[in-house]
Amino acid sequence: MSAMLPEYPVSREEKKEQLDSALPASEQPDAAPDASAVDAANVPSQLTFAQEVRAERLSILWKVTLFASFMIWWVLIVISGGREMSYLAVLAPTGIVTLGCIGTGQFLKRERFNDAVWVYSLGAIIAIALTMGLADTFGEQYAPYIFPVLVFVVGLLMPMRDTFTMAAIVVGAAIAIPSAVHGELVFTNTTLFALILTGVSTALSAQVSGELYAIAEWALENYRKERQTTFALFESREALQKSFMRQQALTMEVQKANKELEVARKAEEEAKNFRGQFLANMSHELRTPLNAIIGFSQTMLDFPAMYDLVELPLQYRKDMTQILSSGKHLLNIINDILDLSKVDAGKLDLEIQPVDLGPVIKGVLSTAVGLVGEKADRVKLTRKLGDPLPMVMGDPLRVRQVLLNLYSNAAKFTDSGHIRLLVYAENDQVIFGVEDTGIGITDADKVSIFEEFRQGTAGRKKGRQGAGLGLAISQQLLRLMNGRMWFESVLGKGSTFYFALPLYVPKPDEAGSSSVDDENVPDTPPARTTKLKKPAALADAK
Repeated sequence: MSAMLPEYPVSREEKKEQLDSALPASEQPDAAPDASAVDAANVPSQLTFAQEVRAERLSILWKVTLFASFMIWWVLIVISGGREMSYLAVLAPTGIVTLGCIGTGQFLKRERFNDAVWVYSLGAIIAIALTMGLADTFGEQYAPYIFPVLVFVVGLLMPMRDTFTMAAIVVGAAIAIPSAVHGELVFTNTTLFALILTGVSTALSAQVSGELYAIAEWALENYRKERQTTFALFESREALQKSFMRQQALTMEVQKANKELEVARKAEEEAKNFRGQFLANMSHELRTPLNAIIGFSQTMLDFPAMYDLVELPLQYRKDMTQILSSGKHLLNIINDILDLSKVDAGKLDLEIQPVDLGPVIKGVLSTAVGLVGEKADRVKLTRKLGDPLPMVMGDPLRVRQVLLNLYSNAAKFTDSGHIRLLVYAENDQVIFGVEDTGIGITDADKVSIFEEFRQGTAGRKKGRQGAGLGLAISQQLLRLMNGRMWFESVLGKGSTFYFALPLYVPKPDEAGSSSVDDENVPDTPPARTTKLKKPAALADAK
């Protein structure tokens, strides 16, 4: 007796084919079936599994029984020579067994297992009982001992209650059928002993059947667990394969993006080099005639001796002054563009050294007076400087350039009030500030004001347009000098631009006094009640 467990699929594709093949074409699913559904379809229940085992055993049993019955009766005929046995004693049991076996086979084909077991059992019981009544010596002495074997074997195919029912039928048939054949009660010691053995075999059959079903249930449960583990492994393997394929795809995309970035970087560097070369060439070509314009204009205004002491008429002098001012402004823009291109190319040379701020600030303040120009009566230039004035590490020319850029912006956007210069030491830095009472900066412009060629919208609306390079260059210069820049601004009230440079502390033998003579210079550094901080939106230029 052996029943093969259903073979689990090797892959999910085979599982899908097995399920889809059982469905009509119109009902076949497009998506892969769920693993739990496939598992439920392929793993038999306990009842189905037991039924398959018993059906296979009964199919073998009825064939063996049919063959064995013919062999037994044929042997009996050969041994007796047909003299001691009648044809009825041979044909009647054989015919009943044959009919029972054929009926069993037919019921099994129709999957009516319970009917097949009872047909087989009743046919065998009647055949044995007839043999007891018709076969004389063999029937009385040997046939009853077939009952225990029959009950034990068939009892394994039946539920326990049906096994005891069959045992009762055996007892009734073993007494009733021989008695009916002889016309009187026939109950010998052999029959009694055979029936006792039948009772024992019934009990053994019930016990063994229970153990077999327990073993089958255990095997089926382990099979289910093994199937679940197998499907879990399949799912995990597919998940790993998908993850690996996804990682490969992402790696290929990253490699492609890296190649594109490398190409873009090279193109950017090439464009930057071309831009630097273009700006350098253009600045050279523009500065040569521009210097001539500025030189001749200034000569005509300041050195009439060059023209036989002939003074320019007042009307010409005013226009010539405008030409000189515009030329200088254009030259400053060209210089800013050239400096920016040098910073981008990394070719701007700085001389980092200890800087005495006294001469630098004096030069800046004297230039600031000219930047205010006609607004001098409405805009006051003030300052609050530390005493003594601290020293910084930087390039003095570039420090002066940054301060002039901030003063230029402040003068451009301030119509009244004041422009104040702040310089004081804080920790290991020197803080510079240019405070104005101008138009201020909108919140929308605070994010982009550090960008090149960008200017605040408030200034453009009031006609105060510029190149938008001053703060961008200033920030780049400060970074090269290990400094930083930030600002604070309120629209309509003014702005304060700060920048910080490293503090330089001279040795005792180098210490000296550096000051800027002015009535507005305080005796002590300014007292600040609020700690300087970097605003949320950095900006470099108006």
